[in-house]
Amino acid sequence: MSMKPSIMIQICKLTVFFLFISFSAKSVSFAEIVFEESNDDESKAFQSAMTEVNVYSESESEVAYSDYCSSVVPESVTNSKAYTESFGAFNGYETGYYIGGNGILNPKINTISNSFSFETRHVSKTVADGVWKIEGSLMFYESYHPIPSPFHLKLHGFWSEFSGNLCMVGTGSAYSKHGNLLTPAAVFRLRNLRDSSNITTLITGTLESLSSSDGVSYFESISVVMFPLLNYEYTFDFREFTHQFSGERDGLKNLAFNELPSRRFCSMIMGHVNEFKLQYARDCSSGKQTCLPFVRLNGYLPHILSFSSIRCSEVERRIRVLIEFRNTSHVRKYPSFNPNTTLIGEGTWDDRENQLFVLVCRFLDIGESWSNAHVGDCTTRLSFRFPAILSIRETSSAMGQIWTTKTANDSGYFDRTIFRSTGNHMVGVPGLKYEYTEFNRVKNLCLRKVQLLRNKGQSYPSGHSTDLKFDMLVKSSENRSGWGSADPLAIGDQLYKPYLFLMDLPGTMLERPVPARLMNVSYEVSITLQTPIDVANGVLFSYIEEKVEIRAEGIYDSETGKLCMVGCRKLGFDNQVFENASVDCEILLNFEFSPLKPNQIGGYITGSIESTRTSPDLLKFDRLEVYSTIYKTDQRKSSIWTTDHQSTKVLLSNTLMCIFVGLQLYYVQNNPNVLPSISLVMLVILTLGHMVPLALDYETLRSNKQHWNMVSPHNGGLIELNEVIVTVVMVVAFLLLLRLLQLTASARSRDRNRKSLLFAEEMTLIVIACLYAAGAKFTLLVAMEKRRLDVALLYFSSVESWYHSIYNDFKSYAGLILDGFLLPQILLNMFSKSKQKALSCSFYIGTTFVRLLPHAYDLYCNLNSIYYSMLQVSVSPVQCFVSAAWDVTIFWGLLLLAAIIYLQQKFDGHCILPSRLRQLESYSEEFHS
Repeated sequence: MSMKPSIMIQICKLTVFFLFISFSAKSVSFAEIVFEESNDDESKAFQSAMTEVNVYSESESEVAYSDYCSSVVPESVTNSKAYTESFGAFNGYETGYYIGGNGILNPKINTISNSFSFETRHVSKTVADGVWKIEGSLMFYESYHPIPSPFHLKLHGFWSEFSGNLCMVGTGSAYSKHGNLLTPAAVFRLRNLRDSSNITTLITGTLESLSSSDGVSYFESISVVMFPLLNYEYTFDFREFTHQFSGERDGLKNLAFNELPSRRFCSMIMGHVNEFKLQYARDCSSGKQTCLPFVRLNGYLPHILSFSSIRCSEVERRIRVLIEFRNTSHVRKYPSFNPNTTLIGEGTWDDRENQLFVLVCRFLDIGESWSNAHVGDCTTRLSFRFPAILSIRETSSAMGQIWTTKTANDSGYFDRTIFRSTGNHMVGVPGLKYEYTEFNRVKNLCLRKVQLLRNKGQSYPSGHSTDLKFDMLVKSSENRSGWGSADPLAIGDQLYKPYLFLMDLPGTMLERPVPARLMNVSYEVSITLQTPIDVANGVLFSYIEEKVEIRAEGIYDSETGKLCMVGCRKLGFDNQVFENASVDCEILLNFEFSPLKPNQIGGYITGSIESTRTSPDLLKFDRLEVYSTIYKTDQRKSSIWTTDHQSTKVLLSNTLMCIFVGLQLYYVQNNPNVLPSISLVMLVILTLGHMVPLALDYETLRSNKQHWNMVSPHNGGLIELNEVIVTVVMVVAFLLLLRLLQLTASARSRDRNRKSLLFAEEMTLIVIACLYAAGAKFTLLVAMEKRRLDVALLYFSSVESWYHSIYNDFKSYAGLILDGFLLPQILLNMFSKSKQKALSCSFYIGTTFVRLLPHAYDLYCNLNSIYYSMLQVSVSPVQCFVSAAWDVTIFWGLLLLAAIIYLQQKFDGHCILPSRLRQLESYSEEFHS
């Protein structure tokens, strides 16, 4: 009796059809949520797509070089089969920046990255003297598609080393602003590309569309600039300019080169901090135009200065650097460049003064096109240093100045401007000290209080405990509330180095000081306050947000848990930071840590931040009440346990998986007749589920290893050995599953009922695909809804962070698919009405147990952390309950699937169906037979 389509199969086909229609209807809304693009209807999109198919076929023919480039560099033929990837000052992979390209690229360089890359694949010499044939590709990283995607071109052409000109032609692919696929053809020209370069060398060029202006693949002209990396010759002899930096020898002590965290020059300059806050002269607030080497940004003074290294010489201790001024502090996936707000310079390290001195030039003749841009006017100077002593009024670990050698009457003159790093980035530097300057105020306000108090029999965090760093909630009597953090800067005269106390290191590596009862401490306190406005019927519609930065120093009493400090806050707005800005140092901070108890998960921190000024003073602010919680941590145990536990979980899971798959292989060896009845879809899911972690999870373990090598170098070998063991077991589990898959596929191909089994497997795949597609759609819709809520609540997170969130959501969804590994076997048993005991009990029960372990552990951790999460600023207790409920659901779901397999193998594949549905199925089979 042959197998015939049943009622269930027809239902599955209808489900596939409706899911397809549903996905098609929602495809446009995805792009709308991300970028709020115009809402074209689907008929126009379809017509446009059909047009693009025709365009693509037309563009397949190669663009003739001689038609567009013969006047730039005459075409020639190669004289050798040998080739390289570099030529001139290009090293095979170069980056640059662009402007223009409307139609394909977003021309706004102030809001997105405007970088591109030029990669050469084949460079060969031709018979013409000094002419080289070049084959390569261009990649623009920010096309004007609703979802950012690259604009890619494959090019071929020639370069003349005598004229410095390069001309190439080719075709590529991109998306229009409406999301339509384009296949543009273009000509790429570069000028001033020679064998060597210096500070004034600026390679400029254009990318021109070869389509007509009304063509679908047309884009506006793109101007590019590039800074070559090879054969760079430093231009300036700093011995000729030492007198221009003589004013920087102010006698202040700076960290010497051999005292810095990395004794490698390039990593020292660019690796620790490359973003700084600008501090102008006070009269810049009046709109004075002599505060910057260029005009203001959108009417405001930029308050961020950043460095970007182009080239660095370790031996000469010299650097070529871009210096950018901007209003925002953020990190882009790809860099951006605006010549109107960027300078370029050469720097060298002065060992005598322990400073970096930089001669800086400007980009000139910048207009709507960069074709005529060049570098000149090298009258700007910059110095950069690492202070050796920090204090309550100076907590920046790196700082410098920028000024001009022009006089006040010269065009382009600007005032000297200071820039500072936003915090301490030099943790662990032996030569860096902290100097306390508020002894008298601390003595009057704090010392007498802590000496009178003593709590016998109680234990509090030590002076080197990581518990001294905490987050907080704050609230005032004026209905103002907010959140913040308190980060220790120094304990005694040494900077706070919590990672050195995570574990007991050998005595030869670290001499751990014995803490005294009273310890000098310094803190950086950051608070964000929200003042409600526009409140109606108790509902808050908006608020004013204010950020307060306080540097404080005082005394911590390790026998009472009391922390008392005096602090200073700088007055003024972020976009009006002045060199001599007013500072309010009449601030008192009091915090009290709760005693540590043996069986207590965590403890409380209470305290206050208040002004010591009298009421009439305008700088007086209302008392802020502070609330926080801490874990009672022994970091040297908990951190090591966490790292080891992650490896142990992976090792245990894969070891058990090896055992259970091995038992299944032994079972099918003794019962080869059951092999064809094993679901291939199930085995593929399990195999892929163990293959992907070999690439993904191992990278996570490697990052953990790098962290722990920094913390405890002497344990690095043990951690590395653990990783090798984990990886080997993962590979063994993968190979065993692959072997089981191979045996099953081979047995299926030889089985006499292979046609009916193939049909059942196909139907299983259809149902599984429907379910997984529906789940993926639901996951995507949830992510889209979260994005809508973010926009509605005016929370403008970056698109990249949203993509990262989607990635995590789908990663969790992939884990859920792996949890349901038995579902394909259940469906195959139903469609084939199998009575075979295809899976051994040890396999399906054991593998279910392996999948249950992580959820059982997460459930345990979530339920134990709910109480703690209620006390945290950044953790929502609702999330803990939701996560716990999800783990419970998966836990019982896995047990249900295992129970169904047991019933199917004991009775038959249809035993779980309702009796009425089984009767309909039998009637259908009798009718078709």
